[in-house]
Amino acid sequence: MKSLQTNTASESITFIKKMKSIRNQIKATVAVAAFSSIATLMSVSSADAASYQLDWLGDQGYSAKGQFSYDDSFLGSIVTKDQLTDFAISFFNPKGSLLQNFNYEFPQSDSTFNFNFDTVTETVLQTGNFDTSNGFDLGIDFATDVTGLDFYTYLNAEQGLPTAKIFLKDDISPEVCDTYPNCRLDLGGELTATAIPEPGAIFGLLVLGLMNKVLKKKPASIYIDSELK
Repeated sequence: MKSLQTNTASESITFIKKMKSIRNQIKATVAVAAFSSIATLMSVSSADAASYQLDWLGDQGYSAKGQFSYDDSFLGSIVTKDQLTDFAISFFNPKGSLLQNFNYEFPQSDSTFNFNFDTVTETVLQTGNFDTSNGFDLGIDFATDVTGLDFYTYLNAEQGLPTAKIFLKDDISPEVCDTYPNCRLDLGGELTATAIPEPGAIFGLLVLGLMNKVLKKKPASIYIDSELK
């Protein structure tokens, strides 16, 4: 009887070892599959356009939010309006109410639209005038329309603006007036760009998190009767 119990215990231990081996193989398979999926997704997403979110807050509380994209092949250079695939921007008053939004069509060679982005420093160029390679001109298109909101960089030492400032206007009056700066809707601040994670990268992080939970989950314990030991 004792010999039978010993054999049973030995078989149980062998079974447990086999189960652990199978579990480890499953873990390895899941890990390889997950990383392979992530690599594939990243390979696919790398061909997509790089996207950024735009944010601005003026000295008087007006704000802007937007988004733009360009092909990844332009990484490492200055992206101009000619390299953009899409661009949209919306303006809000200090209470957060929408004033006007713009969604540009590309290409638009006959437009006064101007935008320049350094892909290395991830910075919107805004130290120059609205019509230069270091500035921007967004909002209404003076080539076709002079009504609505205009959002641009401007400098003029003769008018008391030796360095560029961002202006938000709703008219075509001079930048500097008798009640400057209160003749503007708003001015000042900085237009910033924040990278938007690509869908493949986001999904990859979710897969990694799920895989980490699976691998850390404790297996169900298997008990052997003490009399069989």
